[in-house]
Amino acid sequence: VGVKALDRISGKDFEVYAKKVIFAGGPFTDGLRELELTAAPTGSSISGKDDNNNNNNTELQKAVHGASGSHIVLPGYYAPNHMGLLDYNTSDGRFLFFLPWQGSVIVGTTDKKCEAETLPYPPEDEIQWMLKECEKYLSHNLKVRRSDVLSAWRGWRPLAADPNAPPGGQVSRDHVISTNPDTGVTFIAGGKWTTWREMAQDVLDKVLSENNEYATEDHDNSKGKSKSSPIPKCNTLHLSLHGGKGWSESLPVQVIQKYGIEQTVAEHLVRTYGGRVWEVVELCRPTGKRWPRHGILLSQHFPYIEAEVRFACREYACTIEDILSRRTRLAFLNRDAAEEVIPRVADIMAEELGWSRKTKAEQIRAAREYLASYGGRIPHEDDLEVRLLTHEDAMDVFRDIDTDGSGFLDQQEIKDMATRLGRPLSEEQLKSLFDTMDKDRNGRIDVEEFIDWYNDGAETIFKGGLQRKMTVGGEKWLTTRKKGGGGSFLG
Repeated sequence: VGVKALDRISGKDFEVYAKKVIFAGGPFTDGLRELELTAAPTGSSISGKDDNNNNNNTELQKAVHGASGSHIVLPGYYAPNHMGLLDYNTSDGRFLFFLPWQGSVIVGTTDKKCEAETLPYPPEDEIQWMLKECEKYLSHNLKVRRSDVLSAWRGWRPLAADPNAPPGGQVSRDHVISTNPDTGVTFIAGGKWTTWREMAQDVLDKVLSENNEYATEDHDNSKGKSKSSPIPKCNTLHLSLHGGKGWSESLPVQVIQKYGIEQTVAEHLVRTYGGRVWEVVELCRPTGKRWPRHGILLSQHFPYIEAEVRFACREYACTIEDILSRRTRLAFLNRDAAEEVIPRVADIMAEELGWSRKTKAEQIRAAREYLASYGGRIPHEDDLEVRLLTHEDAMDVFRDIDTDGSGFLDQQEIKDMATRLGRPLSEEQLKSLFDTMDKDRNGRIDVEEFIDWYNDGAETIFKGGLQRKMTVGGEKWLTTRKKGGGGSFLG
């Protein structure tokens, strides 16, 4: 038995038979190695038990140290369709990329050493840092607003070192392959998304080369002798990706002509499924329109269609989360759009997989909990205290408090805003607050003093009102001056 596994959906255990086991667990590699430790034969150097089954307090030497990186997705109008940039000299020395992606713009990434987690919750301070860095790349008449964050998430890079190597080995951003001499289990960790195929080749070649049992013997009848064939090697370089067969540059046109599918949808389907696109479009339902005739969209402004959900169910998709984050990229592109399609995705999956009402309800609940771990237009309530104003955010807030348009704030304007926020200030509180903001003691507050005060980390009643009532979701400040009536403030 190579692996004893648990089906987390059915709750059933099952066994996988294998001569060799390879761990490819990314930042969770050491968690797998912990399981290897408990399953190792008694008396081995890593089992934790001696021959008398006594605990020998063996500690697992870590192979992977996690480093988290947050990303944000902005509307596509922030960058040209076929051009991006890399900033290798940001305000704190980190790299930052700003690239068009799937019709939007992806910005990343941060770099913070920490333990890996299973949910992609991105810290608000990292979102704010990326927004502030973005301002440097854009025209001054373009606003980068907190509400422009369509989705945000965090991933973990596995920085790897070989625990079975001699002392002094270096942590690597390239991949590391190591075989445990006691168990024969091999792990691969590190590397990047862009090198996954090379990683697969290297680890398979290593496992095959270390095991003579994979060499075969050919009998030479003419000489009555046997000879060994070469040990096989990974053949990934000679295999096309699934869907590679049948692909051609004209395939989107063929799909459009045969099924009457919108061009952007056809191009997306071919880019995603290659030659297997015909299996997907065969599942398309009529739209009931003159055009497009087939291909009902899951969400407006995105090319994902209902037929993809049906196809994914027949390709072993079992959860709504899987559909929204891996079979499509909707959760990564726009958290709100992903949340809106949950009911329809649930309907289709229930039809395809025969879900009961109870199972369907559980799936919807789990999907919503999963999406709640993504960032979006509105910061998580727990992160409001670390919300920092970008320059454009600050200008919106500052102009609204500055009712006379002087470019400065006086005590009366601060007092009026506090009243509008439902947090009126006493004369003593007002004077104390104003003195704190007025750094140069000239009796008026400019925008830089306002930003410094807001971002200084100190909590006040007035700041708390701004944090909860201001445009953390990006809606405009609504005042009598801007809207011509009501004088209300909607956040």
